[in-house]
Amino acid sequence: MFKMLSRKLLGENCGSALKNVFISVFIAYGLYSIGKQIPLSEKVLVLTAVVFSGTLVIQTLGSADNAKLLRGLFAMPCDERRTLAGYTAVTGLYVLTSKVSLLAALFFSFTKMTTYRWVLFLLAFLYAVFGGVAAFGHFRKRPYISVLYVAAGVAAAFLLPDGKAAVIALAAADAVCAGTLFFLKMENFRIDPTAGRIRKVRTTGRPAMLIPRYLGRYLLEHKAYIFSTLFIVGFAVFFALNAERMGLDIACGMGLAAVSINSPVSTMVSANRGLDRKLDALPAKTEKFFIPFGVTLFCFYLVCFGLFLAAFHIAGGKGGIRYIAIAPVFAAEGAFLTSFLENKYPIKTWKTEADITHNPRKYILPIALMIEAALVGFI
Repeated sequence: MFKMLSRKLLGENCGSALKNVFISVFIAYGLYSIGKQIPLSEKVLVLTAVVFSGTLVIQTLGSADNAKLLRGLFAMPCDERRTLAGYTAVTGLYVLTSKVSLLAALFFSFTKMTTYRWVLFLLAFLYAVFGGVAAFGHFRKRPYISVLYVAAGVAAAFLLPDGKAAVIALAAADAVCAGTLFFLKMENFRIDPTAGRIRKVRTTGRPAMLIPRYLGRYLLEHKAYIFSTLFIVGFAVFFALNAERMGLDIACGMGLAAVSINSPVSTMVSANRGLDRKLDALPAKTEKFFIPFGVTLFCFYLVCFGLFLAAFHIAGGKGGIRYIAIAPVFAAEGAFLTSFLENKYPIKTWKTEADITHNPRKYILPIALMIEAALVGFI
């Protein structure tokens, strides 16, 4: 069962996973040669690992493309616990090798990572895997339990003790989450990609505001993306506050740029293969679709940046006054760059939706904004 599940996500003989690990190691040593170190607290390290990894786990499990693979699995007689253990292991390995390895490369390159910190990072990742699988399995019948898993992960970062107590606490949380998986069945992971979609066909009248309406339906059909965006805003505030207290003058700007990392609309076209094909056949698609799409993106980014700046100042941040004026500029740049990339360089080769939402192409925008934020901060 493990081999059948891993063939799609990890590649034949784990070829895709090994290639991703090699690329991550190459990037790590390339960036490490720059010699730039950024102060990072252990709480931010744990919260980053939990949020980043947990979001990927949920998106992988909830992928409509992944549901097609599971339909055949549900129809086969199998050992529930053994199959679920293999499913969890494959999901964890896929998330680790494809995306989290890049996060580890960034930590290795720009932060002082001791053995103790690597242990915390690994334990936080395991919590994200076990907790993410458990939260997804409980969500349909017992959503309140899923909320408890998320709240426990955030609390583990905020209330993280010092020294060996942190390792013991995270290890205990991992053991509890892993133990709860034995109470789930594979049936809990069945998803219907078409569930909840209500199609309304209008025969009269001219449709208006097609792009905002499409974005609204897209977010309502993928409610996890709404919570993911709000969660990344909260994480950016937490990161910026800690970085500012540690003496980093450009902390607010870096948090502002980090908000654009996980915006669901930045890959809205790539995620819909049918829409992408129709746009290729549409004459003047730039004028008819991507310009209105860019205007919609500008409003979306502006709202996200406004939420971040408001929360940052309410929480006691002091260095972000200059970024209030620059936020509309960042929103305009983000809208233009995202619309341009979706128009000219859409993501076409992907296996699950997690491949889209965390494709390396998505990091072009936040990196560009971080560079600009640093320049503004140093002026």
